[in-house]
Amino acid sequence: MNLREAVARFRTWQKKPRQYSDQNLGSHCCANCGHEYTGNFCPVCGQSGNEGRITWRSVGRSILNVLNMDSRSLPITLWQLLWRPGYLIGEFINGRRRVCQPPLNTLFAVAVIYVIIINILGSGSDANVTIQGAPVLEYVSGWLKNHPAWGMMSVTMIMIIPTWILFHFAPINTRHSLPESAFIQIFMSSLMLICVLLSHLSEWLVMLIPLYYYITYRQLFGYKFWGTLWRLIASAIVWFSILTFIALIMFLFDDGNNRISLFIGCMFPLIIISVTLVLGYLISRKTSKTITK
Repeated sequence: MNLREAVARFRTWQKKPRQYSDQNLGSHCCANCGHEYTGNFCPVCGQSGNEGRITWRSVGRSILNVLNMDSRSLPITLWQLLWRPGYLIGEFINGRRRVCQPPLNTLFAVAVIYVIIINILGSGSDANVTIQGAPVLEYVSGWLKNHPAWGMMSVTMIMIIPTWILFHFAPINTRHSLPESAFIQIFMSSLMLICVLLSHLSEWLVMLIPLYYYITYRQLFGYKFWGTLWRLIASAIVWFSILTFIALIMFLFDDGNNRISLFIGCMFPLIIISVTLVLGYLISRKTSKTITK
């Protein structure tokens, strides 16, 4: 197999990694309850039509189930999240719930792994943040550091609105809803937490964060290179502006000096957010009409 064939097989796996067999759609008599049925599973007790005498394969499946290594296990979910993130998220929000673990379960499992590895590496004490004259900012930064799952989810959730507006008329997953956008960001929280963990091995690996956002959104929404890139840049501008706005608000209530200048500073990110979202929405809507003609 040459390189081109290997890449083609990998791309095929990304888009369609599993095939569901219909070999048991004949008539069966359930070995557990005796009910006559047609299909793969008994509608009365739920037992599989494949159940029969115990074999070594049955023993292997039992061990995998005990270790939570079935098709929805955490390792398989993380493997898909790393190699086909956009396709996986698209399948989940379109109703294929059996393809992976629930996103919140995955996020908190990744957070536990993150805390364990960080404590082993001894890297947790290097991230102390001291902001003179801003106790609220100090408290928030410390809380985000000590609660990685909630902290990462809080940061990525800011992307809900720009994602919903700028990618609303995408070729794939068109007109996705705000709840679906929230689930997208929960998946992204797990992926970003993995990237942050990898960045402890090498600082250059922090570049995986924008790269994964690009790969995920391109697979998920179906835009080409420039269509995905400019929308992501606009979303990043909105995300950074919202964070700046929140930080300025907290600093405004921490420090009684220069309230007028801080208020003006808060208005600037709000203007950037509004202009970026409005222009992005108008351009996306206009290009979607052009595509569908």
